[in-house]
Amino acid sequence: MWTRQCSRNLHSPIPDRESDTKERGGGVAKERKQKKASRKKSKAADDVTGTKTEAAASGDSTPAAPTPATAASSATPEPPVPVGPPSTGESRPKQFSIPAELVEHILLGPADDRRVLQDSPLLGDVWAAYALDPGNVQDVLITPHRVATAASVASIIPKGIELRTAQRSRETNPTPALREKEKPEVAYLQGLVGARLFFDEVLCILVPLTQWWHQPRVADRIVKTGENKARLEKLLRRGARKQTTLPPGADDFTSLERYIVLAGLIFWVSKLERPAEFQRPSLPQGSVELLPHPELPELPRRPPLPPLPPLPPLSFQEAFDKYQPFVDEIIDGILAAYPRVVDNAAALMALAAGDTADGVDPHPAGYIFQVSLNRRASTALDRSVPAVKADAAQSLFNVSCKNIVWAVLDSGIDGSHKALADPERAGRSRVRKTFDFTRIRQIVSNDENDLDPAEIVNIAAAAGIGPQEAVDHLKTIAKDARLKRPIDWEIVEKLITQKNPPQPSSPHGTHVAGIIGASKGDGSDGADGMCPDIRLYDFRVLGRTLEDTEFAVIAALQYIRYVNERHSYITIHGANVSLSIPHNVRNYACGRTPVCNECERLIESGVVVVAAAGNRGFQKLTTTDGGVFESYAAFSITDPGNGESVITVGSTHGNWPHTYGVSFFSSRGPTGDGRLKPDLVAPGERVQSCITGDSHREWGPESGTSMAAPHVSGAAAMLLARYEELIGQPRRVKQILCDSATDLGRERTFQGHGMLDVLRAFQSI
Repeated sequence: MWTRQCSRNLHSPIPDRESDTKERGGGVAKERKQKKASRKKSKAADDVTGTKTEAAASGDSTPAAPTPATAASSATPEPPVPVGPPSTGESRPKQFSIPAELVEHILLGPADDRRVLQDSPLLGDVWAAYALDPGNVQDVLITPHRVATAASVASIIPKGIELRTAQRSRETNPTPALREKEKPEVAYLQGLVGARLFFDEVLCILVPLTQWWHQPRVADRIVKTGENKARLEKLLRRGARKQTTLPPGADDFTSLERYIVLAGLIFWVSKLERPAEFQRPSLPQGSVELLPHPELPELPRRPPLPPLPPLPPLSFQEAFDKYQPFVDEIIDGILAAYPRVVDNAAALMALAAGDTADGVDPHPAGYIFQVSLNRRASTALDRSVPAVKADAAQSLFNVSCKNIVWAVLDSGIDGSHKALADPERAGRSRVRKTFDFTRIRQIVSNDENDLDPAEIVNIAAAAGIGPQEAVDHLKTIAKDARLKRPIDWEIVEKLITQKNPPQPSSPHGTHVAGIIGASKGDGSDGADGMCPDIRLYDFRVLGRTLEDTEFAVIAALQYIRYVNERHSYITIHGANVSLSIPHNVRNYACGRTPVCNECERLIESGVVVVAAAGNRGFQKLTTTDGGVFESYAAFSITDPGNGESVITVGSTHGNWPHTYGVSFFSSRGPTGDGRLKPDLVAPGERVQSCITGDSHREWGPESGTSMAAPHVSGAAAMLLARYEELIGQPRRVKQILCDSATDLGRERTFQGHGMLDVLRAFQSI
């Protein structure tokens, strides 16, 4: 990825004296040329034989280390001549999966000498996701540069996609395989942009807009790296090795060289033809999904494409062997791409400079800070409430939580469940409002056609508005996005507020809500939750699939801030997030991921945030000899529980916590950067609570830290209800709950400060 001049130098023929001799004396020149070719052919054969012999002796697919004499004569030994079929369309493999082991081997170095930290703006999970399926789109989250706005970044991406589409149609060696056009679904929130992009679009659109790309001397380093093509080829041919094969540091490839080589490999595989058995199934002509929708016949049908079947996983060696005959072609391809990337950077920066809709000047330091993956989340009473002495606190202090509102960010609450009914208003539920954030990505997109008419009709029906009114709102939102305006939540909430909410996609959210606020009423088949008269807001962030989860959670957290800022008082006092998003150490500093940062902003605004610690405390590992090793896992706290000010809750036994201690599945601390977590533990094993069902009377047990967190949410709500001066002081609430916890005699990183004790918390004030 270097300048046009460098690209020409790498591929231009070098004149020699032989051509002059041929003009002066054809016979002599021809004889000399034949002799020279014969000598080259003989030497090449000797080199290949020698390389094979050395590789066989070392038991490695890479050439043996050079002798001191050889190393002295050449700092970078010539890579072995590839043995295999020529680089023709017929001989190239189909698209294949690149395993994470091979990705880390190229990007970070061999496992026994992993001293390199990649410094590119593409975080580790982005590399891994694209490598597993190079020809598929990935959902990425883009963090703007600190002096750029999310709106300005989002406005550039569609223009970049147009440029990239035209470029791709002209590429060769190999000619890119045809692919279906995917909806990019570009959407932005405060300080964050989401987009669904192919790898070549990330490489050619996002990377040249990053701060990293515009750093001083980066262009010079890229040019210098490209001039030594042999080193890049050598890195791509370097296979797995045993610790004794080469001394550590024998090949010190720079992080930039590793970036170029891995980008080249994924870029090359993405252009190959996809295997027929892993193509996307197509909708047959005449399918109802393709016919005009009866309620919105004027809108084009754009049904969501069915997902591509994932490519089968390969081992390190299987993937390595597939591309070895084409190493030269892979490196040539990424070198040839550099001029196009430079052109894109100039063109996009020029377009941005000419677009002054938001009144923001163009940024010579780049628009993008880094790119990460839109991470997926997983869902992480009759005896549990007395276990934390909530019933005693209720009786002794006569606490009523009817003026407290708690948000539940989950899969959805069945508001028609009998245990959540409002005793003061017949036929009404204490689930006061329901918001659907599972489609927030498409709703706030800069393209109003990201939603199919059938989806628009469903959104309108749930929101209690007409389909055409929903279309008008979507057009207004998309227009605002194109004009780079902040999100107008007043319009967005008309589409996400559900007046006629459908049944939740999972019973998980109803179970969590029941622990916080179930009321058995006059019945004897249920039990009271922590706050039997509390009001709940239902934020649906987990749909039938786990796509878009982190983006949806962040959007919900930002909306809570918006709701509270509309008035001079706090409307939503707290939020329960019983979700688990594993932290990847190679991406962000622990506790500084987008979702953790958004939780910190919400806490700063005066809202209590309670999160599950995660259910990764016990792991089963496969050893190198094929055996199985089972162990408790330290440093296994998940996001958003890694947030500093978040109240992070682990799980313990509900009946005999002093005997059994912390649940085996409960994630252990400390955090990845050494902070003490979890903060405390609460009952999380076989907790009885309400679940969805036809008669809305069902109760059932569930286990997990997802069940422990709502106990703490209920305790925090009780404190706010009893001591109103604590409203707006979430850190003080956290301190009270932690300081009053009951010590179970376990390790601090297992139990936190101890088990939740509501009665002692009340008595400590």
